[in-house]
Amino acid sequence: MNSYYEDDSDAHEGYVTEERAEEMFIEGAQAMREMLARFVTVESPTIAASIRANWFPSWGPDPGKIEGALPESPWG
Repeated sequence: MNSYYEDDSDAHEGYVTEERAEEMFIEGAQAMREMLARFVTVESPTIAASIRANWFPSWGPDPGKIEGALPESPWG
């Protein structure tokens, strides 16, 4: 048996709940969308606006544009 699991106290260390994983996925999708929009803004503000306007409704309400600095880590 793997010694990591012999003592069940640490068996789930580093894991997140399904709810938190969904939140992190949406935060990551929002950050990626904003990174792409910022990348193309200089060349085409119209394309940047189009990137920001797209969101999958099944992910919940559109969180909108990220103001200021982008997150440095999804584990925030």
